[in-house]
Amino acid sequence: MDGLRKQQVSLRGSSAKEITRDALLEKVAQEREFRNYMRRATAASLFIQRVWRRYASTKMVATHLREEWKEMLKCHSVPMNRAWISNKLLKPFLFFITTLATRRQRFEDQDVDCMQICFKILLESINSSDPQRNFCTLATSNMEERRTWTYQAKKLISLCIHILSKCDYSCQEGHQHILLTSMAMRFLVSLTDLKGWKTFDDVTLQDADTSVKDLVSYMCSEKSQLYISIRKYLSRLDVPFSSTASHTDDRFLITASAITLALRPFNNGNMNMEFAVEHYFVLLLTVPWFTQRLPPVLLSAIKHKSILSPCFKQILVMADIKRENFIRDFKVE
Repeated sequence: MDGLRKQQVSLRGSSAKEITRDALLEKVAQEREFRNYMRRATAASLFIQRVWRRYASTKMVATHLREEWKEMLKCHSVPMNRAWISNKLLKPFLFFITTLATRRQRFEDQDVDCMQICFKILLESINSSDPQRNFCTLATSNMEERRTWTYQAKKLISLCIHILSKCDYSCQEGHQHILLTSMAMRFLVSLTDLKGWKTFDDVTLQDADTSVKDLVSYMCSEKSQLYISIRKYLSRLDVPFSSTASHTDDRFLITASAITLALRPFNNGNMNMEFAVEHYFVLLLTVPWFTQRLPPVLLSAIKHKSILSPCFKQILVMADIKRENFIRDFKVE
């Protein structure tokens, strides 16, 4: 009996040691996990601080640039030639407007004023018959100037499309934004239309045509979100479109320009239209009460067979591809 009791006491002690060992191992694992969590939290905190400091610093520089830019334009003796527009007007403008305006949900009054001034100068430049004053002639200049012009033109396209997506006639402060959107759309229509360019001869015409097609391809690509922005704009229009709107009314001009831009790739030969056709069909033709939201004068353009035929053909091609993929997958299974 005594031996049996000693054996039971020994087993109890062994069990207690096992429980203590398991608890210790679990505690060590928990401490290790906590240290790893704290390291990750510290690293994340430092990263957020770096990002915030960089953002605050960039915003401060952009604000300073905006003030310098506005002071520069107060000088009436500024030579507004194409080099000045590219280097002095657009370089700081695109930086501070991208930093201060396009990342917000709404535009501040100062940003709206700056954009109106910039688009006014650009419109005057594009309409100039003087090659040294016309901003678009940089598209046929030397390689470095062409590269800079292409970059700036695409940034301006993205800005104009962003402005269109924010246009809302119901906003109380909407008048200035509507005026800005009208100017932006006029500029974008002129920029992507070779017929609107001036001062080109037979030598530079081919280079200019190539540049315009490149801009249209970018404008109608997924990156620019043109069709999404047009859909947002059209969805805010009254149903039906105001019958009292004249052809010089800002609302009419914006709407006509938006539809013109949507149809650009259909009149741009030798261009891959697959993406544009698909999004024109899916994003625009499916806008509720689409035809009622448009001025009657525009309906004949969007219903023309040269516009709708490529859409239907592309949809049929996509349907055939999906059917072939379904059949192939079914056979594999």
